[in-house]
Amino acid sequence: MGGDAVEADRRPGRPRDPHLDQAILDATVELLCEEGFAGTSVEAVAERAGVGKATIYRRWASREELLLAAGGAMGPCPPDPDSGDLRHDLVTLLGGLVWVMGNTPVGGLLPATVDEAARNPELRSRLDAFIDARRGPVRNALRRAAARGELRADVDVELVLDLLSGPVFTRVLVTGRPLGAGLAAAIVDTVLGGVLVDRRPCGVEAAT
Repeated sequence: MGGDAVEADRRPGRPRDPHLDQAILDATVELLCEEGFAGTSVEAVAERAGVGKATIYRRWASREELLLAAGGAMGPCPPDPDSGDLRHDLVTLLGGLVWVMGNTPVGGLLPATVDEAARNPELRSRLDAFIDARRGPVRNALRRAAARGELRADVDVELVLDLLSGPVFTRVLVTGRPLGAGLAAAIVDTVLGGVLVDRRPCGVEAAT
C-alpha cells in the first residue's frame, strides 16, 4: 500500500476501511501459520500488510488483541440457535466447532496459541474471554433446556460445556484423530445420555 493511502487512513474522523482491516488480519494469519507467535510481531504484520504500525494500533491496542482478532476472523462467534430441541441446537453448535477446527487455520494454530498463552498472562486473559464468548450459545441452549425441564436439576452446565468441547480439542491438540462428519452428533448423544431427565414411566427399563 502506498504512503498516501496510509496517510489518508490516519486522518481524524475517517471511517475505518474494512478492506484494510481484512488485509491486516490476513497478514496476521499468514505470519502465524508461517512463523508462529514468536515471528508474528506488529512490525512484521505491518510490513506484510503494507501499512504503518500506527494504523494497526488504532484498530487493536496490543499485539495480543490483534492475534485474537485474527483468530476470531477465522472462527467467528457462533449463532445462538433456539429450535426448542436441545439435541438439534447442540449438534448444530458443536458441528460448527468441528468444521472450524478441521477446515480453517484455527485448528493448526491452536497448539501454538495454547503454548503461548501459558507464558503470556495478557494473552491468557484475553483468550479466556474469547473462549467464554464462544461458549455462550451452548450455555444458553443448556439453560433454556433446563428451564423447559429437560435437564436434571443437579446438572453442572459448565461441566457439560467442557464435556461437549473436550473431545474436539483432544483430537486437535493430543491424538490427531480425524474430525469426522458424525463426531458432533456422537459427542452430543453421549453427553446428553448422562444429563437429560429420564422421561420413561416408573419401572420401565431401557432396551438392551
